[in-house]
Formats: sequence, C-alpha cells, structure tokens
Amino acid sequence: MPLLTCIHHVQWVVPIEGKKHFCQYCKTEVTKKDVYPKFDDLGEDYKAAWDRHEKGETTAPAAR
Repeated sequence: MPLLTCIHHVQWVVPIEGKKHFCQYCKTEVTKKDVYPKFDDLGEDYKAAWDRHEKGETTAPAAR
C-alpha cells in the first residue's frame, strides 16, 4: 500500500513563532524546500514575505 504524504501547498503554509513556517493541513513544520509549487517558482511578494519572517522582521500571527 503506498504511503500518502502532504505536498505542503503554499496555501496551507503559515508563519509561526521562532521564524518558522507550519503546514496547517498535515500539522508539521516546513522549510522552503518542502513547499509546493517550488519556492523558486513562487512570486516575489511571497518569497520576500517568507524571507522577512525568517529574518525576524515580522511577527507570527497569534495562535488560533
């Protein structure tokens, strides 16, 4: 039986505390290399927001 894994679509990925990102679908921490579509193929605004969060220039929204 094949093992199904999450693709960590960018619509499911949100910034969290600690300069990290989290997939709301599968409930795991993700990195740039884990997201779909590939990080390099995303728009400049998305990439800039991700980088600003990793540098600590933005704060993560309050936990829901």
